[in-house]
Amino acid sequence: MKKICFLVLAGILALSQLSVAQKENVTSKTIAKNKSYTVLNAGEAITIYKYIHRAHSPKEPEKYAPTYFFTTQSSDILQPLTKTGLKKAFPDNHPFHDALDATFKDESELNSYDNFHKMYKVNWLLKQHP
Repeated sequence: MKKICFLVLAGILALSQLSVAQKENVTSKTIAKNKSYTVLNAGEAITIYKYIHRAHSPKEPEKYAPTYFFTTQSSDILQPLTKTGLKKAFPDNHPFHDALDATFKDESELNSYDNFHKMYKVNWLLKQHP
């Protein structure tokens, strides 16, 4: 019974934390105090944030996969890291849109790091299509 109660409470907490980042205008400044967010690439044109839900059993990490967000130099508000979100962030950059579609077949690839160029691939694409 205790385990079920814990799981229910952990699930509610996870949903509330995720909904905060998606419903309210969460900025890079407001998450600075939240240890669940990690900045992956400070100083790049598209800053990527990794959100890890910490209030769960270590035995169940697959239930709480990391969620990725991004900000741009023109907007400090965290947005979910999706192709649609990136296209909306750069609405007039159609070559960048095409490069996103050609490079990333799946949304889960958007947080890929380019070891050769020493930067995240979305930033490399943006740099190639300013």
